[in-house]
Parts: sequence; structure tokens; C-alpha cells
Amino acid sequence: MTSLPSQSSTSRIRPASVENRPPFEPAITPITVLGVGNLIMGDDGIGLALLERLEAERPDERITFVDGATGGMELLPVVQEATRLLILDAVAGKEPGKVVSFSGDQVPRLLATKLSPHQVGLLDLFAASRMLGTEPAQVEVVGVVPQVVDLGLELSAPVTAAIDEALRQARAVLDRWLAELDESTEADE
Repeated sequence: MTSLPSQSSTSRIRPASVENRPPFEPAITPITVLGVGNLIMGDDGIGLALLERLEAERPDERITFVDGATGGMELLPVVQEATRLLILDAVAGKEPGKVVSFSGDQVPRLLATKLSPHQVGLLDLFAASRMLGTEPAQVEVVGVVPQVVDLGLELSAPVTAAIDEALRQARAVLDRWLAELDESTEADE
């Protein structure tokens, strides 16, 4: 089994304690990676585990990594300011450990099937962002179907086995977006 990420200090944007949590800062980079989940609810923490690994292997000044935890509507500034938003999360499904990717109009449909309370917040985030005309130009979700969403600090065996594939899919999204940025920079010169 794999342990969930620690709450050690990193350079990413992360929530403070619930009592004195400041609003999340919007991203100032063209790509935002938002990991969501609950570290003490077993497989629900997969989004944060993926975020920690991607951040460690992909330092890039064009990418902001956001630890959204279970932030809900507090994440609205992050969503509103994102141009390209990659969400990492546990997603509903029948086959534990299955890695799924969704993009564009598929994202709200995916989030309509709620796995945990923070997904209600994500659905509301996208509805509010769309209503305000501030939704990201590109949104993709890479998720893993959990086996256990209950009190616990470990990821289940099927979810642990899915980490490499989920990271591969997330890297593919980031590589595509970084290539688009490089092409756009070259065209501007």
C-alpha cells in the first residue's frame, strides 16, 4: 500500500487550517494542476498523491500546482483564472483502480456522479465559473476509481497500482499543453 502525501511544506498553493483559511490565490501561470481529495479518507486522497508526484517531477514556471484538498467554492478564483486546468481526483466508477480521463463538456457530467462531498463543490465551481463567463479555456480530469473511501491514510492496492497510468495520462495532458504554449511563443516571435 502507498501512503498518502505528507503535509510537509512545498511550493504549491495549499489551504490553511479551516478556522483561518485565506481565500485561494488565483494561478498566475498558463497551466494549473488542481489536486483535490481528502487525505484521511483512503482512496479519496489519490488526487493529492498524484499532485505531489507530478509537482516533484515537473517543476516548470508555466505550471501552478494547487492543493485544493476539499476546498469547494473557495477554489473559485483558481478556476476563474485558469486558462488550462488539469484536475486530479478520485472518480466514481465500477472498477477500482481504473484510470479515466475526461475533457471539455464531459467534465460536468463526470462530476454529476458524486463520489464524495468535495465533488459537489467542484460541480458548483464549474457552474459558477460558466455563469460568470470565466471558465477555463481547456479543462481535463484524470481520475482513478477508488476501492475504499473511508477513514484511513493508505491507498488501496488497486489504486496504488493505478498511479503510474494516472501519472502517464496527466503527463500527456501537460506535455500537450506545454507544446501548445511553445508553439504560440514561437508564432509570436
